[in-house]
Amino acid sequence: MCGIAGALSLDGSPVGRHPVEAMVEALAHRGPDEGAVVLPGEAPGAASGMVALGHRRLRVIDLSPAAAQPMGDPHGRGWITYNGEIYNAGELRVDLERRGVRFRSRSDTEVALMAMITWGPAALERFNGMFALAFWDGAARRLTLARDRFGEKPLYYAVVEGRLLFASELDALVRHGGVPTDIDPHALELYLTFGFIPSPWSIYRAALKLPHACRLDARPPGAPAAPVRYYRLEDRLDGAAPERPPEAVRDALAGAVRRRLDADVPLGAFLSGGIDSAAVVAFMRRSLARPPLTYSMAIRGAGYFDESARARAVARAEGTVHHEIPVDADRLQAEIPAALDAFGEPFADSSAIASSIVAREARARLTVALSGDGGDEVFGGYRLYRALAAMRLLAPAGGPLRRALRLLLRPLPSRHGGGAAGIVQKARKLADGLSADLAGSHAAWMSICSAQARRALRPGLSDEGLGRHLIEQRYRRFGGGLERTLAVEIDLPLPDDMLAKVDRTSMRHGLEVRAPFLDPQVVEMALALPPAAHFSILSGKRLLRRALRGVVPGAVLRAPKRGFEVPVGDWLAGPLAGMFEEVVSPRLLADVAGVEPRVLRSWVAEHRSRRADHGRTLWALFALCAWYRGARSRAARGDAPMIRAGVAG
Repeated sequence: MCGIAGALSLDGSPVGRHPVEAMVEALAHRGPDEGAVVLPGEAPGAASGMVALGHRRLRVIDLSPAAAQPMGDPHGRGWITYNGEIYNAGELRVDLERRGVRFRSRSDTEVALMAMITWGPAALERFNGMFALAFWDGAARRLTLARDRFGEKPLYYAVVEGRLLFASELDALVRHGGVPTDIDPHALELYLTFGFIPSPWSIYRAALKLPHACRLDARPPGAPAAPVRYYRLEDRLDGAAPERPPEAVRDALAGAVRRRLDADVPLGAFLSGGIDSAAVVAFMRRSLARPPLTYSMAIRGAGYFDESARARAVARAEGTVHHEIPVDADRLQAEIPAALDAFGEPFADSSAIASSIVAREARARLTVALSGDGGDEVFGGYRLYRALAAMRLLAPAGGPLRRALRLLLRPLPSRHGGGAAGIVQKARKLADGLSADLAGSHAAWMSICSAQARRALRPGLSDEGLGRHLIEQRYRRFGGGLERTLAVEIDLPLPDDMLAKVDRTSMRHGLEVRAPFLDPQVVEMALALPPAAHFSILSGKRLLRRALRGVVPGAVLRAPKRGFEVPVGDWLAGPLAGMFEEVVSPRLLADVAGVEPRVLRSWVAEHRSRRADHGRTLWALFALCAWYRGARSRAARGDAPMIRAGVAG
């Protein structure tokens, strides 16, 4: 697990070593153990060349210098800088050795390097793992960038001034100095729709995210080719396959966990108290000679849902060495600046605050942690799935039912919070999502505020409905209705919301996180089944719950889905009101995002008086301003270029 960066000359002008060294230095938190930059084909220490590859290393497998990166083969045919883990590296190593390859290390990095040399870009289809890599084929004079199937590891790139630049994080990419930092209006629209920016966009017009399951090839002279998919999720979908017995799902998960236990450093797990992390810990305990270390949060204070008692029960049942992290509102709020600063662009998923705390605490004893991430997307655990099933059932009634529901809900309290108020909010979202088409319902449920509210907030800018278009595009691509909802979630929010959160908050502290639920065997098995195997209007994770009987305590299996939610709505109306005033400027938002100051002030007043819940939108605006101010501050210190323009002029 590491950070990568580099540059390729597309026009014959030399690529300098020092700008790439600056990019690599900005990734030191991802690889605190060592760093290096090499110029393949040039003399050691050369100041410039055609290509420069940089790396920051977090030692996980083979801690010796033989596994250091960037890594080249003895004959100079290829070089790689690589971030991630290939879980089937042992099998690939055996295959390559049969072909005459001789290895100098035990690292999966060398397996990836020799696989790319032997099979070319087709090697990517053989990798079971999480990765972002850059491979320089010296003979073909070709650079290949690639990301893993489901987007666990990030990779940004830009083509500027005759160079292809790339880096694991956006802040590192712009540290090169040649990347323009004009804000992308489409990225802003998507951010204010979803609370995150999906691939291929980034907040900067000139910088792109390489989409998951894609590779990009560049062979000078000339511009790089467009990204191409080497793995197509739609080719693995069936939906009419007979339901697999629970034992098959259980065996697939157990195998996925075993594949993720290879490490030469301390390894443990996050344990939330939910089904997914409990299953991971149970399978870990069955595969390890020693009890694993587990970490969970214990939330103190009224209004928080605390799963620590269930986490303790799982830890006792499995005999883990359990660590409970006491957290209250003050500690969560103190973590906000660090959590928001981890992303390099606006990011409004408030659960990143808790993730940042857990990662920091776990890193004191661990270098690698397994998690239950992906379980909800793959096995139908989110409320979204049940809501969409209900919307499909009610959709024939269309507009009349939507209007009737809105009339019934209008006199009910709209204020934020849990309990009855939270139920009213979900009912309103359900009514808004009653659409003639599934994509419209899905978009309404995912959005942090309605399209009507976004038009009111930004009246001078047209709401192009780009977010809805991305969802429609995926339903068309996957070729189906409700049975393709799982695939849409795996393809859109999972890589750029959930997995981005996990990667940035963990790697900020030099902690590697592995997700067994995203093993291709597990994902493809789940997606081959019809939706009724996973969820209905009343329940979710139906097959998974059956598969885990006898593995996870019954109380955990029977408990409803209750993900940890940071109560930012309540905070913005109370203890964070002062911080909001300091960070959020109506003038700044008008200039940067075209926000109407009068509407913003009105929403703030309604929210603080608890007449309405604008919490998710106000938090997104808070995160946007915090990012913008941080980026300007780094520019003033000379650590990044100045942001040169806002979308509103």
